[in-house]
Amino acid sequence: MLGPLTLGLLVFAGRITTHLTGVVVPDPIGTIGFSVAALLALWLALEGAMVQRHGLATLDRGGSLQRAARYLLVTVTTLAGLIVSVGFVALSLPWAFETQNTAAQVLGVLLVAALVATLYRTLTAAGEGYSKEQ
Repeated sequence: MLGPLTLGLLVFAGRITTHLTGVVVPDPIGTIGFSVAALLALWLALEGAMVQRHGLATLDRGGSLQRAARYLLVTVTTLAGLIVSVGFVALSLPWAFETQNTAAQVLGVLLVAALVATLYRTLTAAGEGYSKEQ
């Protein structure tokens, strides 16, 4: 289940980013980008299975370059999820307020609060982890 979700996040985050920046991606480059996203999704699914089987410390196996690549993979996927979530909120909240759909308004506001809380918690955890290494 993690692979298809990751693939969707990476592809849609790429499309949102290129749309916002106005970059036009030719079809061959888009195909290469999709292939890279598919490989990253499979890799993250493998790492997710390893974490489920052996615990979170399994991300620290191997040399420093391998560990950095794993953490970069998780970071890129997390940022893709954030981009897609913010894009969804940016599209859905104006519609919810325009149509006076109370349930959609409440859910949209709760999603924004969850995104802000998650971002805050992620940044504070990263800061605490960084300060422990120093």
